[in-house]
Amino acid sequence: AAWEEVREDCNVKFSLTCDESGIQTSDLLCQCSPPGVHPLPQPSLPSPGPGSGKSLHLNTFFWNVHWECSMAARGASRSCKRHIGRRFAQLAQESRAQIVASIELSDTASEPASLEHFGLHGWTQVNGPCASGDGGDAAALAFAPDWVVQQSGGGCLRHDWDTRAFAVALVAPPSPVEGCSSLCVVAIHAPHQAITRGHDLVKSVCGDARYRCAVAMGDWNVPGSGVHKLWETLIGGARPQKPQPDQRSCCYPENHHYGVFDHLATNIVGARHIGHVVHPYQLLEENPVKQH
Repeated sequence: AAWEEVREDCNVKFSLTCDESGIQTSDLLCQCSPPGVHPLPQPSLPSPGPGSGKSLHLNTFFWNVHWECSMAARGASRSCKRHIGRRFAQLAQESRAQIVASIELSDTASEPASLEHFGLHGWTQVNGPCASGDGGDAAALAFAPDWVVQQSGGGCLRHDWDTRAFAVALVAPPSPVEGCSSLCVVAIHAPHQAITRGHDLVKSVCGDARYRCAVAMGDWNVPGSGVHKLWETLIGGARPQKPQPDQRSCCYPENHHYGVFDHLATNIVGARHIGHVVHPYQLLEENPVKQH
């Protein structure tokens, strides 16, 4: 990716794709990646004040480690959760993430594991436990120490065997975002069928912030083109911009699974996606089946 500067001052005037970076200019800000590595979603959020020339960069990290690793099931090693949890924290820190979402990294079928225990010290975690019969699902958000969680909640997205978990928080970022006194942030593990629960909780936690100040990330279980329907049911408000990334990320081993499921989306006016990384499958010696 590349960016044209305002006055050669490292402030972004407009963004370019790699195919568009051949414009006539004295210089460009560029971001490069090794072959085969795709630049985590990083929305650039508008900051207050007309003509300020500054942007707030929001780095995120999210990962569905899948329940088999957490529960040492279906061939996953007994040490899988411990090692995957530590790798989760490591990758989050390496990406300079300010918000992370963990899916199915859990202590039980429905109780998210502590991300602080794995190395995210000082972060504020918001759990989304979803108990269902003898099983369930788990999702969690965590926010870097300079973010303030104002309200939060979580739970189930359906009423039956296909239920999945979500977590939601109303947060104040360390720097203000134009038009958004707070942000509505959602970690989602979407069911394979329609969402039938969760909207009332998102409304209660986020209030009007969900209309144009929402960011949602995780495992949507649909390609990017299907995200807006799930968004409308769970969050509402303005339709999100094109979700990113929108490429194959599921699942290990790939000869058994295929999915374009993992996305970040936002309806914040003026937000721009400036790059992402889809990491390779991690810690394969632990046999972490279905991770993505």
